Amino acid sequence: MRKAITAILGLTAVAWAVGVRADVAVLAVRLGAHDVVALANFYETAFGLKEIDHVGQPPTEIIMRYGATVAAAKAGSSPEFLVARRGPGAGDDSIAHAIFHVSNMDATVAAAKAGGAMVKSGVASIQIAGMPVKVATLVDPDGNVLELMELPKGVGHLRHP
Repeated sequence: MRKAITAILGLTAVAWAVGVRADVAVLAVRLGAHDVVALANFYETAFGLKEIDHVGQPPTEIIMRYGATVAAAKAGSSPEFLVARRGPGAGDDSIAHAIFHVSNMDATVAAAKAGGAMVKSGVASIQIAGMPVKVATLVDPDGNVLELMELPKGVGHLRHP
């Protein structure tokens, strides 16, 4: 955790140092789970997160957000917690990573690279919730995976049904 915070602070300092004007905010945190439903229940009980969407049946990923009720969580804009099934290797923790909402993908990738990050998967355009979204995956200097998402202008978070 300390490495991730240090890396995030380092990337922020580098972005400022090179004059990047892109806005960056935490969009989501992806957590790895052996039992997605059980771990989502833990986060609801322990921290009050509510399920706002899921992928698959049975779920391979449960999307959660803060709110007094499920409806309030769906309407809210807090960062999401994505509880996702881990890959076949139990030791594979690359699924756990921070996801940042960026206003300028190219500037943010450049700033991260200037700070020592390496590009894991370059910028791609995909459809999420019916919206065109630019995504890229980086690895910080300590090996932590970072995902960047540039949402359409005026959109602050991903939409869920």
